[in-house]
Amino acid sequence: MDASLYQPLFLTIIALFCAITGYRYVTSPDTHLQEEQNGWIVSLLVSLVFVFWLGMRPLSGRYFGDTNLYAYGYERTYVDFIQMDWHSEWIWQWLMIVCKWAGFDVHAFFTIVEAGYILPAYWAVKRFLPSNPWIGMLFVWSSLMFFAFGTNGLRNGLACHLVLLAISFLFDAKYVAGIILFLIAFGIHRSVMLPIIGTLVGMYLIKNPKYAIYCWIASIGISLVAGGAATSFIDSLGFDDRMTHYSESFDDYKSYFSRSGFRWDFLLYSAVPIYMTWYVCVKRQIQDKWYNALCVTYCLSNAFWVIVIRSLCSNRFAYLSWFLYPIIIVYPLVNLPLWQDQDRKIGLILFAYCGFTLFMQIIYWR
Repeated sequence: MDASLYQPLFLTIIALFCAITGYRYVTSPDTHLQEEQNGWIVSLLVSLVFVFWLGMRPLSGRYFGDTNLYAYGYERTYVDFIQMDWHSEWIWQWLMIVCKWAGFDVHAFFTIVEAGYILPAYWAVKRFLPSNPWIGMLFVWSSLMFFAFGTNGLRNGLACHLVLLAISFLFDAKYVAGIILFLIAFGIHRSVMLPIIGTLVGMYLIKNPKYAIYCWIASIGISLVAGGAATSFIDSLGFDDRMTHYSESFDDYKSYFSRSGFRWDFLLYSAVPIYMTWYVCVKRQIQDKWYNALCVTYCLSNAFWVIVIRSLCSNRFAYLSWFLYPIIIVYPLVNLPLWQDQDRKIGLILFAYCGFTLFMQIIYWR
């Protein structure tokens, strides 16, 4: 298939799934969300199709961002030895070396990466939403950055979805599995240290999400007043070795507002889960320890991005919180009693959620 058709076709498929499911929910005669008996099977099968379809994509930097760079790095990987270097993402290097040693071509390697990106998200959603993983996966697939981080920011997306799965294990008191997944994710992309710390803070320190909301609001003021200085300071801490490249001064990139500068568009987009957190946890005062910790993790991780919002390609830092975006939205819709006609409201929210992604893809189409 031609590379130019991948994203339009993917968006069309997801839009059809959302339209059919959303219509069924909106027109449902029931007043409460009904459990879907075979939702986990359908969502798993669709996930597997996406794994192989996206994994076998053609090599195109124009339509798949950094795919060519990852392919070039894989082709130049040597299998002589594996060096465990804690100052680099050694697990990612180990993955490339093992795949190269096994004789896999670059498409097989990308398929393995897609499996690590999509299937942990499915597993985590199934754990968070055991009664309705299908609707959960629709929110994941129709997220604004799902396709991009499955074909462009591969390591970031892979590591973040492993963190998502790790969080689901930690919340269920399966600490060994959660810690192992955290370590693997960190060895793939060190930047996930941010949501990992946010998760621990949400589990053990800040248990009321309203304080995390205050931190997020404060981060906007910090970014407006001292965003440049804060970015330089964080860069000096060595948080991520790509920070130096991404944190170029906005003055040097004035013609690229869609990629740098104070991202008011992304800030408004990021505020939706913040509003959902406020509505559920503060206004409605519904208490759910899993959801509270998820919200705290999102608020703190996104607050970091707001502070460094002027960084070039800041969407890569935004994804350190955005991978939680669909879960923050869909978790209370499925698991918590919000409204009497909850099934119809879910259908309408799904329409809006998917519709916004389609709108943004048109606006920022390249």
